[in-house]
Amino acid sequence: MTKLIVEDRIDRPAKDVFEAIVTVEGLSGFFVERTSAPMVPGTTVTWSFPHVDAEFDVEIGEIEPDRLVSWSWPGGQVVIELRETGAGATAITVMEQPMGDGTEGAARAVGQTQGWTYFVCTLRAYLLHGIRHFGLSDGIRATVTD
Repeated sequence: MTKLIVEDRIDRPAKDVFEAIVTVEGLSGFFVERTSAPMVPGTTVTWSFPHVDAEFDVEIGEIEPDRLVSWSWPGGQVVIELRETGAGATAITVMEQPMGDGTEGAARAVGQTQGWTYFVCTLRAYLLHGIRHFGLSDGIRATVTD
């Protein structure tokens, strides 16, 4: 099973990064327009992305404060690991699987890489500068062909 991994560092403590990901206020400040509830293990929340006309349920998995957030959503499982690196910074690793095989899997991996890179960049902008934003432009396209 192919796993996609996106890694970066954010100059904020793990507690701040974690809270931005699992709370309604945080997540709707940089990733979704609306979430129905905070992330709590074993619950299902609904995320809304109206800029791409999408809304779907997300099943929340394991959560360890300031260290781990996981969920399942249409098409895969996501795990986000946080690790303090010193000087108030946090390493963030986002993993999603499966990506699939062949051209279809490659295309999914390209799209999800774009999405998770955007997730980390907007999370950083939100935490460091208070910039509230959600959703990719529906005009951005990455294509994989045979």
